[in-house]
Amino acid sequence: MASRIYHLLRVFLIVILSEVFPFNVVISSTLMYPLTCSNKVQACTSYLYHISRGQKLEQIASLYSVNTSQIKPITHGTKEDYLVSVPCTCQDVGGTSGYFYDTRYSVRSGDTFENITREFYSGQVLKVGGEKEKFVNGSAVTLHLICGCVERESQEVVTYTVQKDDTLSGIAEIISTTVTTIENFNTHLTKDPSYIDVGWVLFVPREKRGTPAPRKRKRNNWTAIISILSAVTLISAGMLIIFFLRRKRTQGKSEEEPIDVIKRPSAKRITLQNQFQRKDIEDVTSIESEKPVRFSLEEIAEATSHFNGTRKIGEGGYGSVYFGVLGEREVAVKKMKSNKSKEFLAELNVLCKIHHINVVELLGYASGDNHLYVVYEYVRNGSLNEHLHDPLLKGQHPLSWTARAQIALDAARGIEYIHDHTKAHYVHRDIKTSNILLDERLGAKVADFGLAKLVEHSNEKDFIATRLVGTPGYLPPKSISELQTTYKTDVFAFGVVLAELITGQRALARDNQEPKKMKSLVSLMYATFHDKDPETAVKANIDVNLRGSYPAEEVQKVCKTTINLAV
Repeated sequence: MASRIYHLLRVFLIVILSEVFPFNVVISSTLMYPLTCSNKVQACTSYLYHISRGQKLEQIASLYSVNTSQIKPITHGTKEDYLVSVPCTCQDVGGTSGYFYDTRYSVRSGDTFENITREFYSGQVLKVGGEKEKFVNGSAVTLHLICGCVERESQEVVTYTVQKDDTLSGIAEIISTTVTTIENFNTHLTKDPSYIDVGWVLFVPREKRGTPAPRKRKRNNWTAIISILSAVTLISAGMLIIFFLRRKRTQGKSEEEPIDVIKRPSAKRITLQNQFQRKDIEDVTSIESEKPVRFSLEEIAEATSHFNGTRKIGEGGYGSVYFGVLGEREVAVKKMKSNKSKEFLAELNVLCKIHHINVVELLGYASGDNHLYVVYEYVRNGSLNEHLHDPLLKGQHPLSWTARAQIALDAARGIEYIHDHTKAHYVHRDIKTSNILLDERLGAKVADFGLAKLVEHSNEKDFIATRLVGTPGYLPPKSISELQTTYKTDVFAFGVVLAELITGQRALARDNQEPKKMKSLVSLMYATFHDKDPETAVKANIDVNLRGSYPAEEVQKVCKTTINLAV
């Protein structure tokens, strides 16, 4: 009863406050509290979460009085927002003591305090009184943005404004922290953690190592790379490809930072494991959070018309994939043999913890009749492989250059997410065009996590695999010769996918000069780009299905990016 009254009081406050702060952001001193200063920490570097409203990077830098180098992109659902690094200091502002960052704003005709804080500063500006008199056309006003410091040197604070459909668990995932940490730092707002509202301003501490550490890398023309990919995708793709280039490291001369696989105890919490021998599951990581729905075998059979052959939409060494309908939702059901329990449990373990627009969504699982079943969202347009290689024979329309560029960006986002933006970091180990699925808008989703491995950064040796996994043509030479797995396994494979998007050719193909041998697409790209006349050589290898409709200069530059990733 008390909780219900608490909700009603909050709704009443929001209704009253919305008269002052209309639209979708509700800000008030009641719902925005400056963080109390600590005697031990008077200043620090803090982060302000900027909700993107289409401003250019230079405009954002001007608004916050910072350099563009202090602004980093961060993914929120399907859009890209920004983290702005600022010096945060303990101040007394209008009788209110707390941590603030000050910036100057030049008032233009029609500006009001409410509009400015909502549209430009994500509702994070403290209202101190007298704003109406100060906001005169042509005047320059000082705005006090709330920020935060913590006593722990290993932590930093992000000032975050709640957006539509946000949850504390979702915010924690975006910022790379925990729900408990947010609750403990915002007790005045989150007494009932199940309820937060749009416009509330939260202080979100996170470990500094939660931000991807700078990688050792070869010297590259970063400005050129950013401009290439921004031009190709028409959106901010540069940072994502830089991410992959930062992953391009080898130990010693090659500068690759090693990683180790974390082996956890087997999970006894999932009852279906009792159906298999212990030796089959003892090395499988436990399913610890957000357990998937367990469907009955009868539900799965009914959804797929008892695995009717007309419902089959894919087949491989793991088993078959069927189209189905569960309730009113279209699904894809992977039917696996019982001896694939490791792959089955690995996939459940990974996808239980990953929720991203560019990663296929896990809906549940089932077991029985000597088979294992994984249920995913149905991705309507099939795999990228079907759209690239002989598309007309497979009933598909050839992809335009714009579509290919967007698919590359989407796939990069999905891979970046599993590498750096989940609490546990993973290497997919089987990135390829058949594991990139396309929805009805040709948006890309990374799929098939049966070979994924949980990893952590380490100063010791790379993870040494007991067997070679992955797909020929997508494996870096070091993985093949030394059975080593690093982040570069995925980076190399992504470079091969880029090469396929450019050429329309497969990762491995028969060598025309020696038919008994297979030739890799990477070797072709390398030879093409190092030809005496690379422009002509590249042009000769561009996918004929593009019918000459592509920006030649940008394609040349993307070819160079591909080489940087895959060699």
